[in-house]
Amino acid sequence: MNPIQPGTSIQEMARSLMRTVDSNGNGELSTEEFTSFLAKLMTGVQTGLSASPAAVTTAAATGTAATGASLKFEGFDFSKNADPAKSAKYAFAAAAQRAGSMPTSKADAETWFNANVKGEMEKLGHKIDWVKGDRFQFTNWQGTFVVDYVRGAASSNPALAWQVE
Repeated sequence: MNPIQPGTSIQEMARSLMRTVDSNGNGELSTEEFTSFLAKLMTGVQTGLSASPAAVTTAAATGTAATGASLKFEGFDFSKNADPAKSAKYAFAAAAQRAGSMPTSKADAETWFNANVKGEMEKLGHKIDWVKGDRFQFTNWQGTFVVDYVRGAASSNPALAWQVE
């Protein structure tokens, strides 16, 4: 998003923000579009306030929040604006942000991943080969990799992470 220019009216800023947030361009904000915007906004705020951007917590209100915890990321730098089509790691993070919640156990992880992340990553060219608990294998232009994506899945303080095996 461009920085605010001197003399820009509130209405002009609102129109610009609407064009940015309205991902399908239909002139209306869906709950999913607004939730995605809030998640990105909160991530930016948390990153800016945090001494260490390695741990970012995002509490996005969605209808799926009852099935998991609010989002907690470790090892992601959201300030670098990575392209999810080129980075499987940030494709995963973007899909998780849209989900608005995260699994809190290995048992829930596979279902959560298949429902919220798999399709989003595949749309961007990151083929998901398999998902088992809190691990998955993907293949893209860089090769084939296995990732453990929930740090401390069996603990009282899990976080979404990108731990390549």
